[in-house]
Amino acid sequence: MLKLLIVLFLTTYSFGCTVRGENMKPPEPAPKPEHARLYPITVAGKFGFIDESGNVKFMLPEEVYTIFPFSEGFAVAGKRVANTNGRWGFIDENGKYVIEANFVMVKPFSEGLAAVVFKESENAYRTVGYIDQSGRIVIPPQFSGEGLSERGFSEGLAAVEVYNDGKHKWGYIDKSGKVVIEPQFALAGPFSQGRAMVGVAGPSWSIDYKWGVIDTAGRWIAKPQYKTAGDFSEGLAPVLMNDKIGFVDLGGQIVIEPQFDPHGGGGCMLNGMLGANRFSEGLAAVQLRREVWGKEWGYIDHHGNWVIQPAFACAAPFSEGLALIGVREDEGAWLYGYIDKTGAMVIKPQFSKAYSFVGKLALVTIGMTEEQAFVKALGSGKPEAEMEKELEKFKQKDAYIDRTGRVVWQTPD
Repeated sequence: MLKLLIVLFLTTYSFGCTVRGENMKPPEPAPKPEHARLYPITVAGKFGFIDESGNVKFMLPEEVYTIFPFSEGFAVAGKRVANTNGRWGFIDENGKYVIEANFVMVKPFSEGLAAVVFKESENAYRTVGYIDQSGRIVIPPQFSGEGLSERGFSEGLAAVEVYNDGKHKWGYIDKSGKVVIEPQFALAGPFSQGRAMVGVAGPSWSIDYKWGVIDTAGRWIAKPQYKTAGDFSEGLAPVLMNDKIGFVDLGGQIVIEPQFDPHGGGGCMLNGMLGANRFSEGLAAVQLRREVWGKEWGYIDHHGNWVIQPAFACAAPFSEGLALIGVREDEGAWLYGYIDKTGAMVIKPQFSKAYSFVGKLALVTIGMTEEQAFVKALGSGKPEAEMEKELEKFKQKDAYIDRTGRVVWQTPD
């Protein structure tokens, strides 16, 4: 299942200046190019994209074996290349390779640059560099490339990993490749509103990290003290202290006291392991373990007040005014649907898999899991010879739905 992970930041700056006693406004910056919203699909082993109406925009040749969603007008597409494990490049909104598949691995574009892995085995710890949207190498390969865990750029900075003296350390570079925060952290998150969460291992060989908050100069805003932490969003970040989840502000101060339960539940896509979601559209999903099983997750506002009481087995961030939620049937099966900001069920739980809305559409899976289908087929009472046909009736299909729950595209028969 392709995980649709897409986040769009729009920031507008306005300013004026005085020339010869007159208020003069500088020229308006050129508008950012409009990009069509396209969604990845798979049909009979071939990849392609549809538009927001569910029309197939294009299908890619069989040699393409993996794709990712579009970002800044480009989509990652890997293709089979003889005598290699495959090579990755970028396609445009017409499905044409505009940056040839010459790389071992790539990350989506962010703020005009993309991290790429140049070599398959040689010098394995120092193979990651950055290219611009013309495919030109802007930052030569020099960073560690294990799994291409490098973050994309956010607020002009990217977290990168270096390997020195047998140790991996994370720091930050700017768009010229200059190191602006020396590699010193065990882990490092993206910047948001001038703040980032970073982890420090203690002792150095441990995976038992403590997390703190830094600014864009690398100064500590909050010393490492949190057992686990999520990224900042809307000025707040979830943290784990004394086995409870709370939220800190950009100054590192606790503004929502730790009171929510970590881990557990699970099931909703993109939840992570913290047991609380980032704030999105003014709300954050958190959980309280309760006597009523499957009713742990609800939503709070920026003050920690309940807006939607715990009523779900799992809950994902709001996107486009709707949030993905999961419920558990008595026999344990997961079903997913969508609620609005009042907690009202807009699209009833009915999908065996589902993801948050991106633009007008959300990716879902229609049909039962193989296990569910088998139980259903057995219950049909039909002879074994007809069982395969019965199973085919319940075969899962990927689909895209709109905000009313209407299917606009699904995997063809």
